[in-house]
Amino acid sequence: VRRQDAVSEVTAETASATMTTPASTAKPTLRQTAETAKHRDVAATLHDHTYGITSDPLTQLACAFSALIHDVDHSGVPNAQLVNEDARIANIYGGRSVAEQNSVALAWQLFMFDSFRDLRNAICPTDKELRRFRQLVVNGVMATDIVDRDLKNLRNQRWDKAFNNGQEERTRDAVNRKATIVIEHLIQ
Repeated sequence: VRRQDAVSEVTAETASATMTTPASTAKPTLRQTAETAKHRDVAATLHDHTYGITSDPLTQLACAFSALIHDVDHSGVPNAQLVNEDARIANIYGGRSVAEQNSVALAWQLFMFDSFRDLRNAICPTDKELRRFRQLVVNGVMATDIVDRDLKNLRNQRWDKAFNNGQEERTRDAVNRKATIVIEHLIQ
């Protein structure tokens, strides 16, 4: 009984203190205001330096998802060997990034099962976000094909266009291009 009384007293004291100084009417101190501004500045700087990647949970999840699925159903045989052996899977994907395309196709097929509907809806509540998530995943997994010279050349050309064009672009497309190519190079 005494313990309940003590708990009741603490609860009553806490409620009383809360009611006398509600958070909604308390003005932030100068220090709190400065700290908030500092955190916003750090967040904005981090956002800018990572081309928005750190501020975009969908992109971050797509990177993690890509890393998880990039070897789904991988037989351990290099793409070139699959092509040389005229393997069925090589023919399906035209001899290009065979294992990577197969991994994306199988993982996406599983992801689209009804049993994953709630997860899908939590990650991508709209069709537009689902299409964007898929594109990010495809780009991420395809970036793991480091042997394909054509893909490597395309990545390098996109890198040059994004970072070595001699002028600083701030358009949304330019920032998205930089984010995409940074992710591709990180995932490699």
